[in-house]
Amino acid sequence: MIKKEKKERTGKRGKVLVNTTEAAGHKNEESPDKHDDDYIEVKNEAQDDADDDSDSDIEHGDALAEEDEDEGDSSDPFQYHFASPNEELLKKMVDNAQAKQWSTEKFNATAGINGKLPRHSLSVQRPGSLTFHDEIKSSATTSEALKIKRRLVSPFHEVNKKYSSKGEMFSALQKSLVPAIFSNEDLLFAPRSISNAEEIQNIYSLHALNHIFKTRDTVLKDNARLSKLQQSDDANSIEMRDQGFTRPKVLVILPTRNSCHQFVETLIRLSGTSQQENLKRFKTTYYSNATLAKTKPEDFRQLFAGDNDDNFRLGMKFTRKTLKLFTEFYNSDLIIASPLGLRLAIGDKTDKKRDYDFLSSIEVVIVDHASAITMQNWDHMIHIFNHLNLMPKDSHGCDFSRIRNWYLDSQAKYLRQTLVFAELITPEINALFSHHCHNVGGKVKFHPLYSGVLTDIGAKMEHVFMKFYSSSPQEDPDKRFKYFTSKALPSLMRTTSASSSGTLIFVPSYVDYIRIRNYLEQEHQVNKKLGVSGFSFSAINEYSSVSDVTRERAVFKDGQTKVILYTERLHHFRRYEIKGAETIFMYGLPDNPTFYVEMARFLLRSVSDGRADKGAISVKSMFSKWDALKLERIVGSSRVPKMCAGSGDVFQFS
Repeated sequence: MIKKEKKERTGKRGKVLVNTTEAAGHKNEESPDKHDDDYIEVKNEAQDDADDDSDSDIEHGDALAEEDEDEGDSSDPFQYHFASPNEELLKKMVDNAQAKQWSTEKFNATAGINGKLPRHSLSVQRPGSLTFHDEIKSSATTSEALKIKRRLVSPFHEVNKKYSSKGEMFSALQKSLVPAIFSNEDLLFAPRSISNAEEIQNIYSLHALNHIFKTRDTVLKDNARLSKLQQSDDANSIEMRDQGFTRPKVLVILPTRNSCHQFVETLIRLSGTSQQENLKRFKTTYYSNATLAKTKPEDFRQLFAGDNDDNFRLGMKFTRKTLKLFTEFYNSDLIIASPLGLRLAIGDKTDKKRDYDFLSSIEVVIVDHASAITMQNWDHMIHIFNHLNLMPKDSHGCDFSRIRNWYLDSQAKYLRQTLVFAELITPEINALFSHHCHNVGGKVKFHPLYSGVLTDIGAKMEHVFMKFYSSSPQEDPDKRFKYFTSKALPSLMRTTSASSSGTLIFVPSYVDYIRIRNYLEQEHQVNKKLGVSGFSFSAINEYSSVSDVTRERAVFKDGQTKVILYTERLHHFRRYEIKGAETIFMYGLPDNPTFYVEMARFLLRSVSDGRADKGAISVKSMFSKWDALKLERIVGSSRVPKMCAGSGDVFQFS
């Protein structure tokens, strides 16, 4: 547990019992040295107060005109959602949410926007028939209507000018996101892409800063008022409920250090701060100019550019003129982390030193590039969300007279806003949004409609989709394996044995990969004992060494083995080209439809190299109705209902 030293300090509100924490649980556990890149230096409380005294013009009421711009404004989303929600209505909505009484309204497909947003359907969920607040109208696209802090407007115009039209604040794509984001509703936006990623980052960065500045300015205003009241002995005449248990209010989860670097660069430009503490250290530890080969796909080069380390966490604090990096979590306004980095900070039940109180008062969670995070360890994400908005174990020096009532009533998770941006929707992302997002303000989901990728391959070939039946997702793995071993594999081996080229078996799950590998090895040993000529196979996965992968690819290419097992995560992280295949067999469909196209093109390479006949190449895939999300991205949304619910077991396209 974090060591604590209790002491009395005289502050603006008189004597307050506070805790000073030593840096425990928030440094890189793999490198315990205090000079480690992720070591978080903890300042004492007096120094922290001295830093905030640089904002004395606000604290003492000398320049409160701008900071009072939203005070008492019932149309300000921050006011009616976080600062002063209707407590009676909030209780009813929380009761509905707890009882899982969510009403869903679906809207018909809408056209895309300038090629950056595909056609999509929209669904809106609310707890019961009640509405917690009025959604911001889609026509409200000015900073005044959205109640954006004035000091953010000009920097945002400058940062966003290459996307927005002259005289407009937002681009067409951003306008489609404004209602949900600035109404503080939960959002799952799946049409994220390379072309719109920066636009999306601009808009959620603006929202994060707006929320942090409104929170901070509210506290500073109330501090100034209480200071004046104490001078007139009226300190108990007014109640100020403006805080949570701990300071951090925004959590941003990103996949790599490079993505963190890009986000912080955007924050610096948007915040308008004139000074950035520890910026040189940040650039040293988060920036890399390493480049990737241009032969790699564009999405791969974007994701893994620069420093692609997936273990990091960073605290940030804002004052009036300064942005401070590498601040201790309890002194931070915003925390940026990868799932792994934050998981290590939180710890597990078996750890003696655990600390997750810094997540108790998070009000906005932003998950960007969620599709890439699914290829990491998704259990880390679930672990993080399970530790959000819990009652803290220690007080951490908070003033309970200032804590908002809905925090004290354990209702924080029902007001927390979660924004998830992904290239595609997976069952994991769907489950996170369904089971860990409880915002009574509502939940909005953008679901793209797909035309499929079969025509993107560049040449005609046979595409065969074989359906097997399973009654539940839980039994799906066993049904899939049984269908593969009893029906698909025998036919596949006969075809492979008669061919001069081989078969690549693509396996999305590592668990399934181990199961298939063991089965093939067992069959090989049985055939060997019986003296029956069987088949040899190669197997490579995301944990294989570079030398093993090189060797197994070579023997498959040369025809020494006729079958090679290949996992989705290996393809995601390395994007190899496997040569020597005449057939691609997909034990399960890939989440990313681009992978389907890339592997189908392996066959075209075999044709051009003279290893396979053009009329013999084919891609064969197994699927069940539980693969509908993957299937629609490959064959198109219009074909999925018939293939999943209709009659027929084999569907063939060319």
